[in-house]
Amino acid sequence: MLVSDAIGNSGVLRLGNDDNRLSSLIIRNRLGKIALAIGLAAVLIGCKQDKPVEQVIRPVKAIIAQEQAPERSRTFSGNVRARIESPLGFRVAGKIMERLVNIGDKIAVGQVIAKLDETDLKLSENSARAAVESARTRLDVARDALNRAKALLPNGYIPKATVDQRQLEFDAAKASLESTEAQARQAENATSYAALASDKAGIVTAVNAEPGQVVAAGAPVVMLAEAGEIEVALNVPEQEVTHLSAGQRVALELWADQDVRAEGRIREIGGQADSGSRTYSVRISVMDPPSAMRLGMTATATLALGADEPHVVIPVTALTQVQGRDAVFVADRTTQTVTPRFVEKAGIGPDGIKLRDGVKAGDVVVTGGVQFLIDGMKVRLPKEVLQTASAGPSP
Repeated sequence: MLVSDAIGNSGVLRLGNDDNRLSSLIIRNRLGKIALAIGLAAVLIGCKQDKPVEQVIRPVKAIIAQEQAPERSRTFSGNVRARIESPLGFRVAGKIMERLVNIGDKIAVGQVIAKLDETDLKLSENSARAAVESARTRLDVARDALNRAKALLPNGYIPKATVDQRQLEFDAAKASLESTEAQARQAENATSYAALASDKAGIVTAVNAEPGQVVAAGAPVVMLAEAGEIEVALNVPEQEVTHLSAGQRVALELWADQDVRAEGRIREIGGQADSGSRTYSVRISVMDPPSAMRLGMTATATLALGADEPHVVIPVTALTQVQGRDAVFVADRTTQTVTPRFVEKAGIGPDGIKLRDGVKAGDVVVTGGVQFLIDGMKVRLPKEVLQTASAGPSP
């Protein structure tokens, strides 16, 4: 049928009967395909809903938390040294001609350590002695003049003012002689200072000058560790020094030979921290030091720091973050499910992290695989944890 024949007077396109039947067949075919697809989807969904979903049980590592409050102690290393170490130097300046000791030598009282060139000192001494003789001669002349004046005064041969003048000259000459004699003694002492002698017995621990070197007065030539009391010097960090006190007993032992032990007492605690290390100097006097303990050796001191506050220690691997806060996962021994619990740290110890709050003694804390856990997840606890739990009451 032509399109022009299907157009009526109204101008509307009219289809014939054959065309209507063809359109109906096409629509019914399409609707059938849609219904078939919907039916297949429903069947598939029904199959999925009927199949049970298996929950994954994740094996984890865990420990049973225990509360601790031990007596704290720490071991520090220090050096064995004399209580008094003195730098020895010449009391006058000069050139060192001879040094008679070396590091490690034992020094007796009065033993000569080094000598200076005393040429200039001898010249100064001779000059002072000559000045003494000159002053003594002037004093003799002034004495004779005063005696003559006193003899002539009673007969009126000289006035009283002349006698007073002679007395003044005599007094000045006497004072000058005393001054030059003092200077001569100083020169003699300076000459004797050319030989550096020790006034204490001890051991030479350092040498700071060599023969031929010109040194100033007081410049250290050797370091002398005085014989007698020895001590152990060590440095303690600021967080621990507050637990120490003078007179506290300390256990000491040598690093080279741990069988050599001694007892000490804290003699001195530094009042100010070292600017570089931020540690405080602690001096420990050694009571009855063994003969094997020598100066310069390394010794270890075990310091008692008092009882620690009650806490629970967990491994570092047990700590995680939940909602931006420190937390651990605690497992229920009956249901073997885990629950996150927020904790408060109290510091770090040698065995792990100290917890002040959040975990109590007897709790089962997961220590491995915490990054895969969520609240309420079922886990498989280690057999040793379950056996330990069955031996005691459940928390």
